[in-house]
Amino acid sequence: MSEIFLSVILLFPHTISSDNELFHGVTIYGKGMELAAESFTLYNQNYEIVYTRENPDANTFFISNTGVVFALNEKRLYRYNQNGEELLLKNLNYPNGFGFSTDNFLFFASDKDGIFAYSNEGDLIYKLNPGRLFASTAKGRLVAIISTDTLFIYEDGIHKFMKRLSTPYARNVSFSNDEKSIIVKEPTKIEMFDSQTDQELQ
Repeated sequence: MSEIFLSVILLFPHTISSDNELFHGVTIYGKGMELAAESFTLYNQNYEIVYTRENPDANTFFISNTGVVFALNEKRLYRYNQNGEELLLKNLNYPNGFGFSTDNFLFFASDKDGIFAYSNEGDLIYKLNPGRLFASTAKGRLVAIISTDTLFIYEDGIHKFMKRLSTPYARNVSFSNDEKSIIVKEPTKIEMFDSQTDQELQ
């Protein structure tokens, strides 16, 4: 008696948008042992197709306000221009964090080698020391990085000051809306520092 096994491939979409809502991306994933992208399609604000990439090497995508896409897998970081052309930016070494500056001016990629800031054109603007958590202000002028129990502040890619935290278990770092304060959320409290000095704020 023979047995017939039917293999069904299930596909599911994931939708993302640029911060200004002018561009939208739909990734179709195959549902199997590993989460792999079957395709990525970029749409404009009228939901017209800009381009589609079939079987992309990347599986995670970030859309800038200009329609440039930064894409990555566990080993590589890419940039797609508005024609869908692919540029390899970096081989990743244990990646751990990615995202745009608050104004979408720079894209940050963090791995074991450091934190790399790229322009929308794909140019490396600066490289900073590695850290577990990071945040930036507009245009990446100020960057806050937490490495173990130490807060490092950079200005225009140059080390500005460092501050020892009360715990190595910080959960989040961010800047206030006016960019004058650095906010570090810890398990039991919040520490705040002046972003221009190393003074702790009450």
